[in-house]
Amino acid sequence: METIVFSNDGDAELLGDLYKPEGDGPHPVVIGLSGGGWRRGGRADLAPWGRYLAAAGIAFFSADYRRAVQGPVYPHNVGDAAAALGFLAREGRLLGLDPARIGLLGVSAGAHLGALAVLSEAGRVAAPKVFIGVYGIYDLVAHWQADLWRNAAAGEDLTERFIGCVPHQDQRRYFDASPIRQIDGAAKDVKFLLVWGERDGEVLPRQSEEFQRALTQAGAMARTIPVPDAGHFWFSEDPLDDPLGFTAAVAPKLRRFLDRHLVMGR
Repeated sequence: METIVFSNDGDAELLGDLYKPEGDGPHPVVIGLSGGGWRRGGRADLAPWGRYLAAAGIAFFSADYRRAVQGPVYPHNVGDAAAALGFLAREGRLLGLDPARIGLLGVSAGAHLGALAVLSEAGRVAAPKVFIGVYGIYDLVAHWQADLWRNAAAGEDLTERFIGCVPHQDQRRYFDASPIRQIDGAAKDVKFLLVWGERDGEVLPRQSEEFQRALTQAGAMARTIPVPDAGHFWFSEDPLDDPLGFTAAVAPKLRRFLDRHLVMGR
């Protein structure tokens, strides 16, 4: 594993951990964006997936982005996700990677930022060939409404911390920050795979279901892997080598999707 600076925007130096297969390449590569409610987490959370994919011949670049620790970070963290795409498109060949075979995998909040980087004009820098979203947030108003039952203290709601307001204060901001509202004809250039747990109480399954429906209506290819009995967090927390775990069930399906649509480019 090699740690690389991929962006330096003022005082925000962003790092990525690169896991490479053996051999000279150029290798296909997947950018990983971890979850954590836009507030917690980091690139090390996806290390097991980096090792797993590298062993399968696919490089993995687990990239950090700015978190809402001291205040709102939108749209800067969308730009961070786009910066990782742009960096590999420009510099990938020098790292033994194939700039023509870049994918993006996001988990929860990372899936939200990654989808915006792929779909929105504000974030779109270099289009990946594939996007994998794992229990992602795609409609920000619906997610904010679903979280109201938690009765977070003022300023502690994760969506409000991330974006800086509630929907009735700036509806346009929530619209622009919702990937489902940014789908246009360019979505047809990307192959989508959406994964979610059918018992997820943190990010409701309908976030993925409705995103897949909207992508399909726009003419994009959007495959799904709903995982029975799975909740949230498992993709980053369950061991990949646990034969009874949710990740062990999903991993070969995810790899087959990448083999077909990224490695072979079909």
